Amino acid sequence: MGSSPVDSPRTDTQRRASVRGRQAVARWRISSGVWGARLYAALFAVVSIFPIVYSGEPQWTSAAILLALAVAVLALSEMLRRGSRVAAVLLVVAVVAAKLRSWLYAHEPLSHGAVWTVVVLGALVNGAWGAFALAAANREASTIPWGS
Repeated sequence: MGSSPVDSPRTDTQRRASVRGRQAVARWRISSGVWGARLYAALFAVVSIFPIVYSGEPQWTSAAILLALAVAVLALSEMLRRGSRVAAVLLVVAVVAAKLRSWLYAHEPLSHGAVWTVVVLGALVNGAWGAFALAAANREASTIPWGS
C-alpha cells in the first residue's frame, strides 16, 4: 500500500514555493498599506493649507506642524514599503490617535470623515498584517536548506 500525498512530508522545493507565495501576498498587503499611508500624508498636506487660508490671520506654525506630520507619515510609508513592522504599527497608531483626538478634544462625532478613516485605516491594517507576515515568511525561508 502506498502513502497518500497528504501523509507524505513536504519536500524542500514545496516549502520554498509555499514561502514564496506567502511572501508575495505579504508584499501585496504591504503595498496597500503604503498607498494608504501616502493618502494619509496627502490629507495632512491638504489640511496644512487651512490654517493659512481659512483663518483671519495666517497661522504659519499650525501649517508647519501639519506639513511636518505629512512628511513624517510619508517617511514612515517608505519604511513600511521596506517591510518595517515598527513603521506599520506607528502608522496604525497615528490614525487611531488622530481619530480619538478629534473625538475627545474637538468633539467631532466618530462618523465625521468615516469613509476616509475606514479606507486609510483598512489599508494600514492590511499593510501591518503584510509586514508581520513577510517577517514570518522570511524567518521560515531561512530555515529551508537549499542543497536538496
